Amino acid sequence: MLIFYSTHYPKPEFEDLMAESMHRYGELMATQHGLIFVAPWPFKDPEKGTLMGVTIWESRERFDAAMAAIQDIPHERPSHDWERQPTEVFMLDSAR
Repeated sequence: MLIFYSTHYPKPEFEDLMAESMHRYGELMATQHGLIFVAPWPFKDPEKGTLMGVTIWESRERFDAAMAAIQDIPHERPSHDWERQPTEVFMLDSAR
């Protein structure tokens, strides 16, 4: 099993656009095999001004295959101009 999550640092004026973009990306992920869970909307930390997306996958291999497939699907990607610092990405494999 794999947990994939990302933390975004949107500029305040782009927070709504970033949240909507993350939501649509989650909808794309939901069409892929091997997905166990996708948060329907990003989680918000109002104190830090961050948005976090969370997914859980059957395996890293399923995640990798899904990401390769999603790259071939036309979709709107958020602009780097929307963020005040680079996105942090975390991938946690189950211990067993």
